[in-house]
Amino acid sequence: MLHYTVHGKNKQKTLVMGSSLGTSSAMWDNIVGALAEQYQVITFDTRGHGQSQHLSSAGLEVKQLAADVIEILDHLDIQTFSYVGLSLGGAIGQQLAIDYPQRVEKLVLCCTAAKFGDAQVWLDRAAKVRNEGMAWLLEPTKGRWYTPGFMETSPFARTLLDEMLTLDAEGYAAVCETVSRFDARADLGRINCPTLAIAGTEDLSTPVAVMQELANGIPNARLIAVQGAAHIGNVEKPGEFLAAIQAFV
Repeated sequence: MLHYTVHGKNKQKTLVMGSSLGTSSAMWDNIVGALAEQYQVITFDTRGHGQSQHLSSAGLEVKQLAADVIEILDHLDIQTFSYVGLSLGGAIGQQLAIDYPQRVEKLVLCCTAAKFGDAQVWLDRAAKVRNEGMAWLLEPTKGRWYTPGFMETSPFARTLLDEMLTLDAEGYAAVCETVSRFDARADLGRINCPTLAIAGTEDLSTPVAVMQELANGIPNARLIAVQGAAHIGNVEKPGEFLAAIQAFV
């Protein structure tokens, strides 16, 4: 069983939130309280992250990460839910909607993709992390996650980067390999729940054009772009992300 946290008491409406590669469920701390006033919110740590670091991740596929979420929900006796996921969390959301269509009510995909670029980039990152550890990731990740100068003004943003550096290198590397293998493009048409895609205009990892391709592949999906948001968009623009999620879910 993965580590998870239940927020709020409204059991009539469950919202599950999946976080980015390199972050734990703490990534949502700046908006989860407001969402918990309306929904029962479940946040979880993906394998290799947070308090789920000890789980084996060798040969891991996103299908298994989606099955992990279902295992949590089965344990809590929750049959249907809405899902919000960012980056890797968004990949998990796509897989949930593809593999468990009868259980996903609404889907919010933030700063994510149906395929995350060239697989070799992720394999090279995994190899470097195994050889050199996590410290070298600080500068390149800061530049992807946030707009220039933002981390220096936001203790929360810095906390998330510091947390990434404490992750188990093997666990992180294994999930990089998982990301390298993910490709949901051929299956997007099977997603039949209402879907909202939220992009950041300053996101270098999954730019608006990539998010538009994702939305175009999902029947009746809608895309919005949040001005000034980089990859971990809810950290820089919490009000905009919160409002979009609340209005849609």
